[in-house]
Amino acid sequence: MGCLRAKEGKSREFKEAVTNSFLKTVSAFANYGGGTILFGVDDRGHAVGLADPVQSCLDIENKINDSIVPQPPHSLAEHEADATVELKVSTGRTKPYFYRSKAYKRSDSATIEVDA
Repeated sequence: MGCLRAKEGKSREFKEAVTNSFLKTVSAFANYGGGTILFGVDDRGHAVGLADPVQSCLDIENKINDSIVPQPPHSLAEHEADATVELKVSTGRTKPYFYRSKAYKRSDSATIEVDA
């Protein structure tokens, strides 16, 4: 599949599949500056695609709704051409946003827990 010609950073994360690991990053983006998570993309920025992007959107939405408190502002977009999904998370107004009772922030391209 194609190359996105971008790299991970403070406001961009790549995930090859939809697993719970992205939820820490959603917390971080909602708490500090917002950002984008691209699903179906490898660590080098190459689109590898998702088997079912429509179902992946539903899974992502459900995971956010079930796991992040309060609900962060976000939007999902399915890209049919390369079978990827784009999740945009905006900085929220009702901070902090918690995943499993912990808040997170981005440090370069890593997501780390925030101390009280």
